Amino acid sequence: MKAVVIDRFGGPEELIYREIEKPVPGPDEVLVKNLYIGVGKPDFVMRSGICPFLEKMPPNLTVGNECAGIVEAVGEQVTGIEPGMQVGVNSGLGYGAYAEYIAVPQKFVTVFPEEFPIKYAAGFLNYMVAYALLNEIGRGTDGHSLYIRSASGGIGTAVIQTALLEGWQVVASASTDEKCEYLRSLGAQGVFNYQTENEKEAVLRLTGGRGADLILDQLAGPHMKEELEFLADFGMIVLYNWLEGSPEFDQLETIIGRSSHASAIRSFSFHIYDDKPERLAKIRKICMDRLIAGDLVPVIQAELPLAEAGKAHELLDGHKVLGKVILTP
Repeated sequence: MKAVVIDRFGGPEELIYREIEKPVPGPDEVLVKNLYIGVGKPDFVMRSGICPFLEKMPPNLTVGNECAGIVEAVGEQVTGIEPGMQVGVNSGLGYGAYAEYIAVPQKFVTVFPEEFPIKYAAGFLNYMVAYALLNEIGRGTDGHSLYIRSASGGIGTAVIQTALLEGWQVVASASTDEKCEYLRSLGAQGVFNYQTENEKEAVLRLTGGRGADLILDQLAGPHMKEELEFLADFGMIVLYNWLEGSPEFDQLETIIGRSSHASAIRSFSFHIYDDKPERLAKIRKICMDRLIAGDLVPVIQAELPLAEAGKAHELLDGHKVLGKVILTP
């Protein structure tokens, strides 16, 4: 089968389209013939070599975290999944999806009913992450205002759409005027370009001076400490992805110093649900029902052939993704 693999970590140029052996499903595995493959930040993390879950590179490391297609075969221990069903896959390991076929344990497979548009399944995880961030990880704040920086990608789009559906006041920022127009088209009530406006002043202005109740930060890094200055009382900062590395300050000491504001910092990985199937199933059903009903509609910026995965990653690395980019085998 054809797949996109890497032999060493690096940039988009390391993605190689080549023939590799088609997988055979193990006893508890499902073999899926892929129709759509999602491209996202976890793929960047894997390709660049900063993934904390991969100790050494296996041969023909196939990139990709999420995909969707039709079940071709199942192992003898698999129950409730049969050939011909349309499914989505979150590989769980963080790799393996950029291929014509993928074999994964049943726990990483979601069966979608016929009325679910299978193309949406390649970005379905974004909506599950968004729901978790807003309803499980970000609980306990006082108020309902949200700020998300660099919000024009797949997760950001899903967060904004989900937050608006649930009645949040959404403040979002991006690095270009084009991206800001995209955020406005999604319905965000407050939008600004963080390259041309002071972030603290903009967030305070757009929240009536009280600050954001919940700040979702995929970058972390040096700028994170400044977010505490525009976090509302009883507010929370949630870190996910850590794309700019660890914050450069003593978080515990800083939080203790802000006790009079009851500020909180929380770190999140979707792997928290790896051993919580019932909780995961609840999130999956809520998000699935919303997409089937049309309450949430994924934005697909580009649909590229699998052989052009490098071009998709150039968009990703160049911060040019608006919504979701998908690949087709």
